Amino acid sequence: MKRAKQKQLKSPRNPLVAVVLFKKSGAHIKTEKALRREAKVLTKLNLNQSEE
Repeated sequence: MKRAKQKQLKSPRNPLVAVVLFKKSGAHIKTEKALRREAKVLTKLNLNQSEE
């Protein structure tokens, strides 16, 4: 199977744009979902420890 030919770019790409596109960012605090899950896990751990 032949590969598709790549088009020649008329102007060079801006190197700064690639950095911005691949930059990962996220929330600075835990999300509500993560907080609920953490509370649920801790509750289960406490129940299991109290049963033993």
